[in-house]
Amino acid sequence: MVLAAIWLRLSARLPLPVRGGLAVALVVWSLLPFPVGLAGWVMSYLSHLSITSGLLAVAAIHHRLRGRYWLPVGQLRAVCVMLVGLALFFYPMSLGSSYADPYALGFGDILFSSVLLLIGLFAWMNRAYAPCVVLIAAQGAFYFNLLHSDNLWDYLIDPWLVFWATGWLVRDRLVVRRDVRAARRQAAT
Repeated sequence: MVLAAIWLRLSARLPLPVRGGLAVALVVWSLLPFPVGLAGWVMSYLSHLSITSGLLAVAAIHHRLRGRYWLPVGQLRAVCVMLVGLALFFYPMSLGSSYADPYALGFGDILFSSVLLLIGLFAWMNRAYAPCVVLIAAQGAFYFNLLHSDNLWDYLIDPWLVFWATGWLVRDRLVVRRDVRAARRQAAT
């Protein structure tokens, strides 16, 4: 799904049926067994992507094919800020910058799952349904052991997702700045 989302972003100038057909072909090609399929090659270089990456890839594919966002831009911005903030907290501590190791919490700690439940309830009450879906999908995939990891953090976040979120936030800031400048020029004339 991530490869198809990247393909649809790179091929924005092609007609929609061609882009969609090639995206479906890319997904089918990825599902083939290792020597001929793309999934084995991608995982050998990038490792496994998180469930969150897959869900955001599905949202990106929907946006590229239908022209509509599943997520309001404000919610997507909040999710990206949350991911980057979490990565700035999580990755240095997991690499030994302190004695606390948040990665150890992902090995079935009931307190960690309870905190995630509270975050999901808070998001639901604020009608931010995207984080709820991400948390439910990640916990469900973790329960059924769908990835090759036995740590819940690997289902929630991965480095490539953080890179994408950082890039999206930079792009969003540039787009907002461009729109503000255009509005000022329009108001001046």
